[in-house]
Amino acid sequence: MESWLNELGTGALKFFISPILYWAILLLFIVSIRRMKLERNSFGTRIYDIFTEGRSTWKVSLAGGSVISLVCIGAGLVVSQEFLWLLAAITILLSFPFNLKGLSPVYTLGISIFVISLLPLLTDRQTFLDVSTAHLAILLGLLLIIEGVLLVQTSSRRTFPERTLGKRGKTIGRHRVKKMTVLPLITLFPAGIIEPIASWWPTFDAAGHSFGLIAFPFLMGYEFVVKGQSPKLASITMGRQTILLAVVTLLVAAGGLFLPVLSLAAVGISILGRLAIYSLYRSRDGEKAYFSEDHRGLRVLGTIPDSPADEMNLLPGELIVQVNGLPVTTVRDFYEALQRNRALTKMEVRDFRGENRFLQRAGYEGDHHELGVIFVQEVNYNLMAQ
Repeated sequence: MESWLNELGTGALKFFISPILYWAILLLFIVSIRRMKLERNSFGTRIYDIFTEGRSTWKVSLAGGSVISLVCIGAGLVVSQEFLWLLAAITILLSFPFNLKGLSPVYTLGISIFVISLLPLLTDRQTFLDVSTAHLAILLGLLLIIEGVLLVQTSSRRTFPERTLGKRGKTIGRHRVKKMTVLPLITLFPAGIIEPIASWWPTFDAAGHSFGLIAFPFLMGYEFVVKGQSPKLASITMGRQTILLAVVTLLVAAGGLFLPVLSLAAVGISILGRLAIYSLYRSRDGEKAYFSEDHRGLRVLGTIPDSPADEMNLLPGELIVQVNGLPVTTVRDFYEALQRNRALTKMEVRDFRGENRFLQRAGYEGDHHELGVIFVQEVNYNLMAQ
């Protein structure tokens, strides 16, 4: 047993030589650099650090990957090396031009399933036929649950503020919600595929066939823009809808174990369902600009991490009603009210539920005079100095 476990641990190193793992690192780097460049152009400073798009996902990634791996092994999901190459190629193609919109499992895995279903019409090779489309459709449903969970758990501090022009030519704010993660998955592969180049890989017999275990990374991500509501509320809504779609996909995919055509139907349902979720969202989100001027107060577009505003727990989308006892409706009102009491800043804000709450923080020497708050309106320092 000890020898077998040692071999299994050594074999698991295959995970770290997968091209998808290093493509994920490169993609995350490029996406982060582009975002930071946009932040500097829009706000004059970088808001979030590099690789922020991939943070706060490792718990869901490890837990989800472990559960799905156990299900895959228990259900006897067998993947060939050629299928993993196909999945990697489609994943890389869908991540061009270096964004995360196409990295949902309904696209990467769904298209892969359709491709292997069509291959018998185009080639006599049988390698891909070793992969069960019914099992892959079930895997798709499970991965879609993980995507929904990530959406539901979106933090108000992990969406990215932007400035843009509204329909009337005025500057408005919006948030770009994007996340990327890599799930470590373990499943079966037919013995003999890797053995010629790795004779130490552990194998075992089942149902008269010889199988081994293979670990591989599954790249997952999403990206969309929110301008008509709180980005957290939008993410929670779409996350719940995505989980519901995943349940429907799983039920239909389970029927594919008995009626093969239902496996492809499950893939089609997942793709059409996700397109419908995002199309419905976009149609509703464009009706009104949430991050815009409001006569009731001053809308917060975002806060700089680790700034005084961040420490006060001031969240994107909240409306600052009063500062140090003075009502504020413009950026100039805000900074004039701050000067009233530099030793202690008190704020009355209205959250996205419409409920008022009160914040305060003592001022310290060396604190930035702007507190780290980002507004839709650009700060006119010359006007403030008058």
